[in-house]
Amino acid sequence: MKTLRIITLLLVALVSMAANARRTPGDKVGVALDTLSYDFGTVAENSAPVVREFTLTNVGSEPVAILSAKASCGCTAPDYSRRPVKPGESTVIKVTFNPYGQIGEADKSVRVKLRSADNKKEEITLRLRGMVLPKNH
Repeated sequence: MKTLRIITLLLVALVSMAANARRTPGDKVGVALDTLSYDFGTVAENSAPVVREFTLTNVGSEPVAILSAKASCGCTAPDYSRRPVKPGESTVIKVTFNPYGQIGEADKSVRVKLRSADNKKEEITLRLRGMVLPKNH
C-alpha cells in the first residue's frame, strides 16, 4: 500500500513537471512574443545605437499590463506603452543598446514584468547579443 502511494505521488510530480516544461514564456499571463532574443551581429563602438522592437501580442482573454521593463545595464534602455494590452492586440517593447564603451561580446537583457487582469504575474527576459569592435577597427 505504501509503495503504491509513493508511485502515485511520483507520477503526479512527473506529470506536473512535464506540463511546466512545455510552458513557453508568456503562457501564464496569456501573451506571445515574436522573439525573445536578437543577435545584432558586429558593430563598431562608435556606430549608431542598436534598436530592436519586440512585439508582444495578447493571446489570452484578459487585458495584460506591462508593470516594468528593466535593463541589465545603463547602456541598454527599454521603451514601452503603459497602456494595458487588450485581448487580440499587440504592443511593441523597443530596446535600444548604445555600443559606446561596450567593446567585446555584448549580452544585454531586459526583464519585463507582466500582470494579467486576473492578477497572474510573469517575468520575461528579452536579450540583445552581438560583438562590439573598437572604433578604430
